[in-house]
This record gives sequence, C-alpha cells and structure tokens, in this order.
Amino acid sequence: MPEPERVFEAFVTNLDEYNNNELLGEWVKFPTTQEELSRICESIGVDTTDEHGKPYESVFITDYDCPAYGIRKVLGEYESLDKLNYLAALIEDLPKYDQDKLSAIIEGGCDKVNNIDDLINLTFNLDCYDFVPDATDDYSLGYYYVHEIGIYSSVTRELGMLSNYIDYESLGQDIAFNEDGHFTDEGYVCDNWDKWEIQFDGTLEDIPDKYRITGGNEEKKQEMTLTAVVVEPEKKPEIKEIGSSLEDMQALVGGYIQAVYPYDDPVAIVCNEEAKLSGLPLNRALRDENGEIYDTLAGTFAVVGLTDDSFGSLDSSLAEKYSKLFEQPEQFAMLGDKIVAIPMISEEQQKQEAREATVDTEDLSVAGYYAMWHPIDQREIDGHTFFLMEHNDFGNEKPCVIIDEEGKLSLTDVYDGFDEHTVSLLELEVMPVDRMPDETISVDDMKEYGYSWGGMLPMREEAASEVSKENTIYRLYGDNTESRVTDMNEVKEHAAKGGIFGIEKTDWMAVLEKEKHLKNAEVSLEDDYGMIDGIINNGKKDEKSEEKGGKSSIMDRLKSAKSDIPKEKATPQKERKPERDI
Repeated sequence: MPEPERVFEAFVTNLDEYNNNELLGEWVKFPTTQEELSRICESIGVDTTDEHGKPYESVFITDYDCPAYGIRKVLGEYESLDKLNYLAALIEDLPKYDQDKLSAIIEGGCDKVNNIDDLINLTFNLDCYDFVPDATDDYSLGYYYVHEIGIYSSVTRELGMLSNYIDYESLGQDIAFNEDGHFTDEGYVCDNWDKWEIQFDGTLEDIPDKYRITGGNEEKKQEMTLTAVVVEPEKKPEIKEIGSSLEDMQALVGGYIQAVYPYDDPVAIVCNEEAKLSGLPLNRALRDENGEIYDTLAGTFAVVGLTDDSFGSLDSSLAEKYSKLFEQPEQFAMLGDKIVAIPMISEEQQKQEAREATVDTEDLSVAGYYAMWHPIDQREIDGHTFFLMEHNDFGNEKPCVIIDEEGKLSLTDVYDGFDEHTVSLLELEVMPVDRMPDETISVDDMKEYGYSWGGMLPMREEAASEVSKENTIYRLYGDNTESRVTDMNEVKEHAAKGGIFGIEKTDWMAVLEKEKHLKNAEVSLEDDYGMIDGIINNGKKDEKSEEKGGKSSIMDRLKSAKSDIPKEKATPQKERKPERDI
C-alpha cells in the first residue's frame, strides 16, 4: 500500500500541445496543493483559466501510477483534478488497515465501483466489507476461522493433537465459496451486504474547500446560491437566489429532484421526481414548438442555468424570458384524450385586486383549484365549439366555466349551463367586427391579461381616453372582472397600474355604424364630394370650419349625430358584477 506522501501520481498533459503532436506534461503527486498545481501547469504552458474563466480546461491525463491495485483501471483521461485530489486525500487519511482493505476490495472486483465518484464513496463504506489480512489462500482462511474466530475451547485456546486432523484448506475453500469472497495480495475480502450510504453526490460543489485545487474555491463560494426562476402553483414566478446543494434543491421541490431539459437554451427545469404520484397540484404546462401541450409539471419547480457539469445561475435575459414564459398560473382539463390549460387567477392577484377594490371581490375571481376539470356539455355557436367544464373535486357544488376549442377561458361563474343568457354572451364573443377600437391590443392579449369574455373589446390608455368621451368604457382586471369608468382620472390611475380598458362589442359596433351612416349621408348629399364637413346639406359652410380645412374629427361627427341617431343595444349584455373603484 502506498505511503501517505504518495497515494498515486498522474501525468498531467497540455491538451493543446498534445493535439499538435507534442507531449508536454509533468507528474503530479496526489494529494497536492493549489499552489503546487499552479506551478506545474505554468511549467507545461497551461493557463490557470481558459477564455470562459473555467480552470484547467486545457489539460488531460495520459498516465497514472497507482500502487493500490485496481485504482488505475477505474480512472480516466479527463478526470477532474479536484476529484483526484479529494480521493487521494481520503485514502491518505485512512489507517493502514483500511488502506489495505480498500486495495483488497478493488482488487477483488467490487461491482459497485465503476468510476472515480464510486471510489470516493467506497472510502466512506469500508464497513460494508469483511477483511482478513494476510489470508491469501484457502488454507490461511480456514486456519484463521479455526484459530481466530473459533471452533476451539475459549478456555484452553488449544486444540492439541486435534489440529492435525483438520483440513484447513477445504474449510477455507467452503467459507470463500459460501461468502462469495476473494483472495487478494492484501488478504481475503467479502461483501457483508450492509447498505451503502452515498456520501458524495458527484458534483464539484460537494468537495470540501480544502481539497479544491483548481481555483474552484472562489467559484464554489460564489455558487453556494444561484439565480433561478421559482414557479409555485397558484403563484406568479419569482426570480430569486436559491441554494445550490442537493439538499437545497430537494427542499425546494419537496422531494427527490428530477431535471428535464425541454428547451434549446442552456437551462434545466428542476422538479419533484414523484410529484404526480404524490398528488402534488398541477402547476404549468409544457408545450411543443406548435404550442401544443405534451406534458404538465406538478408541484413547485425551478428553472436554473447549466454549467459544464452542474446547475448554475440564469443570466438576466434568461431569467426574464422564463419568468415571462410561466407568468400565468394555469388549471387543467381533459377534452377527450387531449389536455388543455386554462389561465387562472392566482392568490397573489386576488390579494392585489382586493387591495385596489372598495368591495369584496372574492366572488368575482376564478376559483383557484388545480385538480382536473371535465366537460359535461358542449355547444356549437356560429361555427365555434364551446365546452361547459365541471370541476372534478367539487362537481355541481362550484360554478362551471366555459372554454373554447383551443382551451382558452371564455366565461366563469356559469350556474345554469348553456342557458339563453350564456349563449347570448357567447354569440357576442364570436361576432366579428370590422375594426378594433385599438389596433395595438387584441382579444387574445386581453385573455392573457386575465379578462376572458370576448364580448369586450380591449383598449390601452390613449384609445380609451378618446373613446370614453362619447361611450361607456370599463376598467378591466386580471381576475376577469370589470368596473365602469366614471371619471377620466380613473383612466390614468388604472393605466399607471398596468391595467387595460374595454368597450362592449355592441357599443363599439354602434360606433362603427354611426361612422358608416355619416359617411353614406355625406357621399349622397355633398355636391363637392368634400366628404364629412360637419354639415349634412349644401348650405353655407361655417367660416371657422373653412379656416380649419373644412373637416371635423370622427368624434366631432359622432357628437353631431348623437342627437339624431339613438343608441341601440339589440344584443344581450354581460351580467355585471358589483362595480368597484380604484
């Protein structure tokens, strides 16, 4: 067995020079120090860090000198220098008996040791093996069992002439066969079938600082925490610092971790390996490049970055990207054999809206349940299919929701199925319009924001300020509720909080109809075809109007027509929730 000062050696080689057909390297005795390794690497022309700041990426090992039998065949060319140093230090710290035992275990052919990580763990699990030093054949093993373990008198400790009639060799042969033991240069060894305990998880971060020799100490200290996007059920994602150890990850997800890699970016999703089997709440959907759901994630998970050999921090752009990707909490339903995700209001959003509201809004939000929903009815409306969904856990004790064929939420708090009022609201949702009140925002944008009824057309602040001069508009909220705007200050305040606005589709269609009526009237009556000039006849034009070019704005025309064309609403209106003020 090696002396303490020389557990094993490795011939560390300059990889770049080796690729140029020149062998430039030096023997390194392990365990060693960071200073000694730096000196050796400098002497063979290897920088302590590469262009990416990674230490000693341009070295590999061409040969080993390992006095302990069997270690050489386990070690490879591109072993981590830190792991080699850690292994050598652990072996060096073992008593002579355990060093011999380790060598015997490896020489005997341990099926649990296949790489350097296993070797490191073996040093912590030597008690899982029985070892008889100097028992190198059947005879010496049989003799040991007779004279040391005991078939003789514990009083006399003498066999006398009886010892001449004992077949030590046959006894030892039977013992070795029954125990599946092995004879080695160091002695006899066999597995006693105690359970191994994994002390080393294989990551560089699990190596104690004092054994790190590649300049990784500073890196390790910086990576005690890493930046990740943490996504909990019923909550919006958070960009936060989390612990980088295995124990920290397990505590975060609530069990054994599993890493999945669904994206091209250098990121991983760390989640609970048995989340669905354990009944953890469904959290977010995973979608393919076409936006189709192919799997769901349950329980809390984290999006982390990737390094060469472990998890790492997300940079700011990736953190922002995946925070946005998982921004909307979701609940799930099965439509036949297809799973759909329904955006839902989070507990966080409910609390925020409650702070802004002057009335209790609890009954206005989508029920925050994450178990599955199932369809109990469906209806075709103007070529569109809508599904009435009942909650799996609460059944008819809770209101239903209605989703479209794409799984997008359309109506909430549905108590009477596809009754006349509900069908009227859905007819308004699918009714086409010639032009949106604000081309910078779509109905899909509104639904992603959290307001689901397509019978409302969305607007941002500028368009809302203009349209509100002659029409009723509403403040829309992310919990699928709305409140009527009664004062222009409310527009500015709501917009400052990131809110959007809406006008009912029937009201907006009336606006478009008025514009069309005015235009048709001008075309038929104006002899100079000057189009709309504010005067629907051929009389004398107002002088001030002529000074301005003879044309008025659309809103001016609507004002002039307001008294002539009454506002009509032939289609049903969405049932209003109690209004609230910000």
